[in-house]
Amino acid sequence: MPPEMKCPFCASLVPDWHFEWHSREDQQAIITGEKAMQCPLCSAGVAFDGFTVTKSEEVVAQRNIRQAARWARLQNKSLSDYLQTREGQPYSEFWSEAEVRSADNLAAAEPE
Repeated sequence: MPPEMKCPFCASLVPDWHFEWHSREDQQAIITGEKAMQCPLCSAGVAFDGFTVTKSEEVVAQRNIRQAARWARLQNKSLSDYLQTREGQPYSEFWSEAEVRSADNLAAAEPE
């Protein structure tokens, strides 16, 4: 998903929507309009068709912490470290520190 897109509800600029943190099934459901993504700033449900974000009334798909930790590892960071960056900070309240630490440990244990 293109970075730096405004939420159609709160009009805040979201540095990165992290579509890739959803499960493959939820990604497909989001693209087909069956589910929405949650704005990390206002928590509203946002539709994403692969190019643009619009308002949505669909059920909000939850981002997967293990998917997020794997993604962070591919960026040569831990999820804990990423959540402290400008792009990651909006997601810092999604999970507890213990959940993030556990997901980071699981991601580190996976073969590359």
